[in-house]
Amino acid sequence: MFNEEILTDFVIKVGDEVIKTHKCILAKNSKVFHRMFEQNGMTEAQNGEVIISDATPECVRAMLEFFYSGMVSDDKMKIHVYDIFAIAHKYQVEMLEYLCERFMSRNIDDKNIIKCCGIIDLYGTTTLEKACVNYIQANRRNFLKSKKWKKIKNNYSSLVPRFLEPIIERLNK
Repeated sequence: MFNEEILTDFVIKVGDEVIKTHKCILAKNSKVFHRMFEQNGMTEAQNGEVIISDATPECVRAMLEFFYSGMVSDDKMKIHVYDIFAIAHKYQVEMLEYLCERFMSRNIDDKNIIKCCGIIDLYGTTTLEKACVNYIQANRRNFLKSKKWKKIKNNYSSLVPRFLEPIIERLNK
């Protein structure tokens, strides 16, 4: 239905792309779109289009893929998960936020833990925070001596006690 553009009644402009979609699908999946269409005075509802300037076309398409199919391909998640999470948060798509957070939690490693800390700090993602605690505990001998840990302490100092307290509690049991 999404790819075929049958009976579309709304347009999302993002970057140089124009994406045709359906109001009912947007409203069903996003609290923000739902409110936008409920309020007759909203310019977007009257014009039948919205301009998204703070996301890439790929991320908007991934969100729409989720709206129409209930999932996002692993390939897209691997490349764009942080940005998909951000747009899902902005448009209040709770299930997509949850899927992104679970995906990030399953894929924490030394290369992306700093990015995960930024997500935790900005959005308060508890599942991702627990996954970081588990990662740090499992790798504590090397990780707590690493440059990554030093960077976390410098840039996300409020997370340090939240990461260490559960680890210390587990060690004391």
